[in-house]
Amino acid sequence: MSLPLANNEPPIKAEAYTTEDAENGYSAAVAKKWQGTEQDKHDMLTLGRVQQLRRNFRLASMVGFNAILIQSWEIVLPLLSVALIDGGTAGLIWGYIAVFIGFVLVYASLAEMASMAPTAGGQYHWVSEFAPPRYQKLLSYITGWLCFTGWQAGLVTMSFMTGTIIQGLITLNHSDYVFKRWHGTLLIMAIATFCVFFNTVLARKLPLVEGLVLIVHILGLFSIIIPLWTLAPRNNAHAVFTEFSNTGGWSSTGLAVMVGLLTPISTMLGFDCSVHMCR
Repeated sequence: MSLPLANNEPPIKAEAYTTEDAENGYSAAVAKKWQGTEQDKHDMLTLGRVQQLRRNFRLASMVGFNAILIQSWEIVLPLLSVALIDGGTAGLIWGYIAVFIGFVLVYASLAEMASMAPTAGGQYHWVSEFAPPRYQKLLSYITGWLCFTGWQAGLVTMSFMTGTIIQGLITLNHSDYVFKRWHGTLLIMAIATFCVFFNTVLARKLPLVEGLVLIVHILGLFSIIIPLWTLAPRNNAHAVFTEFSNTGGWSSTGLAVMVGLLTPISTMLGFDCSVHMCR
């Protein structure tokens, strides 16, 4: 008996597997506690794949992973100035609603494809499955590289933003500190190195860390909103919802509002991360 694989790959001999594991398309080398649910096994068998990695994420840790990676409310804070300069409060509010509707449609499509083919490959796998046969390899290859480049750019962006925030906090608390650009460069390198180290050497600790940081993520939201709600100055509703601004020097207010959409878009990027962790 052999296990069939997708993409015309040669079958894997079943002698290396127990009878039960072979029927479910699972490697006996993976302990049962890491094999996931019966639905996971069924999905793997449907895809014609054999499990090789441990499933050490559960619902709570997966929710924590998504919340931390997306950084919905955290990313708004350093990017608010972009939206307030280009678009103002009205541009930020109505732009957020428009971006939300657009992203709901995008992620609904991704969810539909994920339900049909729940694989860690995500976009490049779906392109390979659904594109015309003549262009499957080319389009899948391009999609894979675009996704890879996007995640690499995201890591650099978050490292840069975190480094500048740290420098800002140092400047705020130590008046004698001299802000140097190369300090920021070293901070970026240190943060990126820590991320790589933790996600490789300490990868088995990720589920625990994700669950703990999820608590900090939720509590931190209230620690930010409550002081702003009670202490921040107020403006009238007409100014908040109807007055658009263009103080960034763009040729028109409409263009400024479009540039300001960077802030709401940044808060909704990365929801596909759960797909890449599913199988």
